[in-house]
Amino acid sequence: MQTTLHIDSSATNEMEGKPTIVMSGPLPPAVGGMASVLSALQESSLSRRVNLILFETGKTTPLDRSLWQGILARLRLMKSWWKLMDHQTTPVAHIHTCSGFTFFLDCLLLIIAEMRGVPTVMHVHGARFDAFLDELTPLISALARWFSKRAGVVIVLSNEWRDRIAKRWPEARLAVVNNGVSRLGIAASVTNGGTARFVFLGNLGRRKGVHLLLEAASVAHEPWLVDLAGGEEDLGFAEYAQAEISRLGVGERIRLLGPVVGEAKTELLVGAQGFVLPSLAEGLPMSLLEAMAIGLPSVVSDVGAMSEAVRHGLDGIVVSPNDVQALAEALDYLAQNPELRQRLGNSARVRCESLYGIERMVDTLVDVYAKHLKVNL
Repeated sequence: MQTTLHIDSSATNEMEGKPTIVMSGPLPPAVGGMASVLSALQESSLSRRVNLILFETGKTTPLDRSLWQGILARLRLMKSWWKLMDHQTTPVAHIHTCSGFTFFLDCLLLIIAEMRGVPTVMHVHGARFDAFLDELTPLISALARWFSKRAGVVIVLSNEWRDRIAKRWPEARLAVVNNGVSRLGIAASVTNGGTARFVFLGNLGRRKGVHLLLEAASVAHEPWLVDLAGGEEDLGFAEYAQAEISRLGVGERIRLLGPVVGEAKTELLVGAQGFVLPSLAEGLPMSLLEAMAIGLPSVVSDVGAMSEAVRHGLDGIVVSPNDVQALAEALDYLAQNPELRQRLGNSARVRCESLYGIERMVDTLVDVYAKHLKVNL
């Protein structure tokens, strides 16, 4: 269950003497923000500055596995992690985590690293991590706070998330590291003639506001189109969405594409005239940053760090969450104004390069390692 970077023989000598950073999390081809972040870091300069090892914690056993198979797989994972953790060669154990039972499994990695004398980073992702903490029982909540204090530093995705987590983990050492995306070197054709096409990229579910987008399509005045790309966050939601598309009579406006990854995802974004994500809860979605990176204007809801990334009227349009009419009007407005799409998209691309480029993320990470863990790379 462990995945390392491929290093050819000509590069082996270059890695000798470099510090080792072990990063855990779900790895591609897994779909989701954490996998996208790890993939971007793997392709960044960090993999040349250090010996970067990516450690797979995503589910790799069959969906129909037995409980015993799951326990054995987790024990093998912990054994592999123990072997990797060696304070003589590993200066940082960087653990990407999110809400749910996964968080506590990841905390076991943190404790093992601490037992082995390796400094630790807990990197928190997920749009509902604050709600997850609030829903814990008092005893389990105290355990989560204890884990947070054990980490050398807890990384969050934005200033807003720092404030949220600080209220719940007042003793944790917090640092803000914005997600970063690789520069693709291509731009979307946002002023293409004809009907404007928007892309929604994210797992399908109510949290992502898919139901609101379907309703907005039914009350819109302009003939824009939307491609819904992503797997299911809520079980059975694709079937529900298809039924809603039929009920609302928006079959000519909406396409359900399923999961789209790799080059197909890039092609989808490049061929669009805008990006839409009307979520009810978010962190800092990688899909939004990817859209900004190729110059797409965005329509997003004012949740999480999205309104930090997208400045209303400058890089896109920010609407109140759960407001179908405002969402429809924003998409109508962009659909009928190609020059506005171009201006907002150009601004979004520049903003993404300056604030959310992967190399900026790498530099910030290195600063965090130095400041909080006394590890200079």
